[in-house]
Amino acid sequence: MSEEIIKILDALADKFGIAIDWTSSNVLPYLQQLCTKYVRCEIATSIIWLIVGIVCFIFARKCFMKGKESYADTDEQNLNRGAIFYIICAVLVVIGIIISMTQIFDIVTCITFPEKLIINELQDVYSNLKAVKK
Repeated sequence: MSEEIIKILDALADKFGIAIDWTSSNVLPYLQQLCTKYVRCEIATSIIWLIVGIVCFIFARKCFMKGKESYADTDEQNLNRGAIFYIICAVLVVIGIIISMTQIFDIVTCITFPEKLIINELQDVYSNLKAVKK
């Protein structure tokens, strides 16, 4: 294993108060299991956020329908209410698109190239460790 990765993993182990014996034969299977759990956790959290994005679309549709009802009446107060509903609808659609697209790409990355997720996480931990040492 690369010395840099071992340093990163040692620093992580120190944070949790764990000592890792790198000569042990069960270290690599444990690291593989840990990486698998991390990828599964990322998929689960992405699914939860994807549900939040879908809920934004559902509320956007309800706001659109309320705005449409308000515009059916020619009363100025109802026209203003309709405009507010349309603005809320637009904001919810934008938020829903951003959340959904981001999480869909995260899920695809986890399924097709989980190593990228692990490498990015290790890079983040390494850069944070370097910043703490300064």
